[in-house]
Amino acid sequence: MLNRIRQLFKPVSVAHPTDYPAPPPSDTPEIVMHWLADTRQPLADWERIAEAERPDWSDAERDAFWTAAAYYWLEALAKGLGPDNRVLSSERFLLLTALEPADAQPFLKYCETVRRWVVRNLGSLAHPIGGGKHVCLMFAEDDQYYDYIAHYYPEGGEYALSAGMFVNAGYGHFALCEGDTDTMQPTIAHELTHALLGHLRIPTWLNEGMAVNTEHSLFPRLADPRAALYSPQELAQKHAAFWTPEHIQEFWSGAAFHRTDDGNLLSYDLAKKMVGLAARDHDAFIPFVLNANRDDGGQIAAEHLGYPVHHLVEAVLGEGEWIPDPEQWSRAPAYRSN
Repeated sequence: MLNRIRQLFKPVSVAHPTDYPAPPPSDTPEIVMHWLADTRQPLADWERIAEAERPDWSDAERDAFWTAAAYYWLEALAKGLGPDNRVLSSERFLLLTALEPADAQPFLKYCETVRRWVVRNLGSLAHPIGGGKHVCLMFAEDDQYYDYIAHYYPEGGEYALSAGMFVNAGYGHFALCEGDTDTMQPTIAHELTHALLGHLRIPTWLNEGMAVNTEHSLFPRLADPRAALYSPQELAQKHAAFWTPEHIQEFWSGAAFHRTDDGNLLSYDLAKKMVGLAARDHDAFIPFVLNANRDDGGQIAAEHLGYPVHHLVEAVLGEGEWIPDPEQWSRAPAYRSN
């Protein structure tokens, strides 16, 4: 398991905890692992680890450094989750899983295939190689999954049920509940899109809208109205009833995507439709995404579109008080959920 990585990286100095497995030797600089305190599962202190990064490194050296650090973190997580858990590797992925290697390989192969497709689809928007392999945590039990992602939610807060989520904090990674392949494949496409957009400070609505459209491009059956929870007419009625000047500010800030009621579903649907409209003009859409900022909901970057960003909302919902107002927002969580 992970023979390639075991040959490439030299031992780690572990500051906390001290009883995690000693890593193998390598030609890369020594990596000192630091850990956040008072967590239920081992969480690396990525800011402290990043202090060892050198400005003269090549992209390949930087990629090797962060891949090694991620591997040591996953080994620590695996030990904490139990003896059935292991870390597996492919060309651009590290996977924490309780699956046997033979059962996990098709999943990794699928991830590589989807990554190539999403990279081609995103083009210049995709994160370049240099920050380490993609990390996927596949939890065997739902309780393990929700216990882990709770680290990234406000204490005592509610959050929507999900099959997976991208954690855009520290070393960006995605977490999944182990399930059947048909259920997991769209989730992987969705979360990989988030991972490949993780270097951009785009607002949540744009991030989620691009992820949903990518997911539906790969799996057209998901966009079939016959498979939806509500008919198009019912969905339009729910949009009309839900969106108010107050709720639209939750949408712009990203908070609405973490609601536990229909506001969650309606936010994803609105974002999907807005991105679909904006992306029709590819030459304008690309610079908009590259310049959009989550702090203003993409309002300033909308100059690249040639019209105010709230016009996209009007095209879906009709006229209303839809202009982003950052002064009404509170700080949004650092995650992206499916």
